Order: sequence, then C-alpha cells, then structure tokens
Amino acid sequence: MTPYASHMRHLTLQTYRNGQWTDAAQIGFSNAEEGHRSPSRLDYDYAYVVQELGSDCVGGAVVSCRYPVDFSSHSSDHWPAFLLDILPGGEGRRRWAERLNVETGLSGEFALLQHATANPPGNLRIKEAVDSPFREAGSLPNAEGQLVPRADHPGFSQQDIVSKQENFIEYAYQQGAAVAGATDVQGEAPKFLLVQDLEGRWHAEGALSDEQVSKHWIVKFPRGSTAADREVLINEASYLEVARRCNLYVGEPLCRKGNALFIPRFDRLVQGGTVTRQGMESLYSIAGVSEFGAAKTHEFLCTELLNYLPRRTCFKNIVEYLKRDVLNVALGNTDNHGRNTAVLRNETGEIALSPLFDFAPMYLDPEGIARVTRWEPSREQAGRPIWAKVCEFFEPWLEAKSLKDEMRAFGEELSQLPDYMSAAGVDASIIERRRTAIENNILSLSEC
Repeated sequence: MTPYASHMRHLTLQTYRNGQWTDAAQIGFSNAEEGHRSPSRLDYDYAYVVQELGSDCVGGAVVSCRYPVDFSSHSSDHWPAFLLDILPGGEGRRRWAERLNVETGLSGEFALLQHATANPPGNLRIKEAVDSPFREAGSLPNAEGQLVPRADHPGFSQQDIVSKQENFIEYAYQQGAAVAGATDVQGEAPKFLLVQDLEGRWHAEGALSDEQVSKHWIVKFPRGSTAADREVLINEASYLEVARRCNLYVGEPLCRKGNALFIPRFDRLVQGGTVTRQGMESLYSIAGVSEFGAAKTHEFLCTELLNYLPRRTCFKNIVEYLKRDVLNVALGNTDNHGRNTAVLRNETGEIALSPLFDFAPMYLDPEGIARVTRWEPSREQAGRPIWAKVCEFFEPWLEAKSLKDEMRAFGEELSQLPDYMSAAGVDASIIERRRTAIENNILSLSEC
C-alpha cells in the first residue's frame, strides 16, 4: 500500500462482518476544508484484503459496489459517493454542526464525517466517530427532564415520541439519532434512528448493545407545520400498501401514531439476540454521484445499476424499477431522486433493489417539489413518460418485447388503482386528484 501524503487527513472505515466491526479501509482527504469536493484516496487495509480474498464471500466485504476488495489505491477528485449516504442531513446536520462549531456547508463536512457517523444505515461506520469526544457520553434527559447517566437511561414511551416531547427531542439530538443520509431537497422531514429494547422502550440507535435490542425503526415527522405537510405523512403508510397491492417489493407495514410515522428498518435484522447489518447504498452511490442536488436521468442511473446487477436478476429488478416510476408518476411522488432508491448487498456481494421507501404524495408538499428524476426528453414529455420508448431503451441489456409485455399488463392492473387506494385508506381527495394521471399512464402503458 502506498503511504499517505503527509498533508492528507485520513479516516478509518469499518464494515460489520461476521458479527463484529472490522477495520476495512483508510480514506485520505487532500483538502478537508473542501468537504465532499476534496480529492480523496481509498485503500483497503492489507489485513482486510488478505482475510477476505481467502473467503468465499469477498464480494460481500466491499464498502461499495464501485470499490472491489483489492490492493489497489482508488483515487478520485472528490469523495467516494457512498460517503454522502452516511453524512447526517437536515436538522441533524445543523445540530451536529452547532456542537462541532463548524459550518453546515462544505467546510464543515469533514468534521461531520469524522464525528457524526457512528451509526449510519447499512453496514458501514467511521471508526473515529465511535470514540468521538463530541458524542454525548455523560447524562441525558429522561421523559421527566431529569439527567440520567447514559448507561442507566430508561428510554422513552411511544407516546413521548408521538407528542414530540421536548425531552425526547433533546435526547435524540444529543445522541446523534437524527437519520444519516443527506437529503437532496430543502426542509426534509425530521427522522430519527431508534431501537426498542426488550421491554418495548425506545432508545437512540447505538445506545444499547445488540443483545438488548428487539427491533430497529426510523421514526419520521412531517416536514413542516402545514396541513399539507401532515397530509403527506399521514398518507405515506397507505401509499406503501397500494404499492404492495400492485405486487411491488415493499417491506413491513408502516405504523402511524398521531403525527409520527414508525417505519421498520429493512437494513437491520434481529434474530435470536443477534443483529445483522445489511450492506446498503443509494442509487446515487451506485452511480458514483458525489454531489448534492444532482439532476440525473433515469437512463444514466439505470445504466449504472445494470453494471452491478447479477445478469439473472436484471429483468426482475428493472421491471420493479419501472413499475415504481409508473406509480411515482401516477400517484404524484415527485421526490424520486437517487437517494430515495437503494440497493441491498447480500453476504456474497450480489445486489438487488431494496424494498420501496419514501413513497408518498409529495406533489402536495408546500415547497412545490417538481419531479426530480426524469427520462430523457425523447422518452418523457411534460412529466409524462412514453413507456414504450422507455422499454426500448433497455434493448441492449434486456428483450424489449418482454419488458413491454410486463408493462402493458401492469397498465391493465392500474385500472384497479383507485380501488386499491380506497382500500388502503388513502384520502378521498387524493384519489380524485390522481385520476387523470392514472388514466394517462394506463393509456401510455397500453401502447407498449
């Protein structure tokens, strides 16, 4: 391994493998003050490479699909894209920046990476963040506002969370429980990574040892205080059930309590007191998009995705991807950027689309979120994809005729969509407002 230049600052990246955290790679940063625009270099640890190359599951040891486990140095003029997945975003970023006394923008991003990435989603973490002196190690507020040593903290009830009880909010931010993964849209919904203990009490992710955890959750609140913000959140659970009725890949049902949405996590599996952390990365990470607010086309993202999908599962995953976008258009989920789609990586390194998430009537959002990811102009006009032409794009990889047959059949099923929405509890006003978009997509799909 080539020595790091003396001016570089570096961090240690760990993976969760075989029930333990292991040093996997060193990442060097030439100009830390430039944040994610800093040139960087990733080198897997020599011992990690030797250990994994001797196993049958070396593919599962990668830190990202774009970085095979080997002795090469992976240099770039920016951060590796997967690091943007684990940075805190939104209010969590603002709170951490305040604690670290840094800016929320580029100049503060290295500090955020160094200190605020101890428990991100997936199976990665920054080692230095685990022992950061800025992580709250002393006393924390309980539900009554009394300061309790972290090791003895009793957690919170679900009602404390639902009511956004001030002591819970303070505890959650002090513990760094605000969800990692930076948003591409201003004003993201407040989200917290929480766990339930064996008695059903709620704690920040990372506050308990694995054997004390019964389940992992994301808890999400409305993006703002308007009626439209609440309507978006209230209908998200129902939207996912509509997708389930359409035979899309959906995880466990969501649970709404008041203005809080409780989302079971699919990157954490608890079995017999053991937690499995699944490798996960966003579609932007797969595509090497190392910037925020990027507007990338579906064609670009799908081409990159196809580079890493096992050939035998390409058709299944692309059909899933297309059906999701049909529903995005028909049901008005305009916030469809590449960080709202992810892949999961199994122990052998094979990837597949994760369960659908962040699927909601975002067209209602007061900020007026336009459809973020679109097909190229020859395949999409005025926000309406021409599905026959979309299918033809995939001809180099897949048989377009078979793809068209699948999509045409899906179009026939969409005639049931208003009934599915009603049965799932979607607001009647939303059902009525989406009828025209549903009919337009049925017509376009019939021409496949």
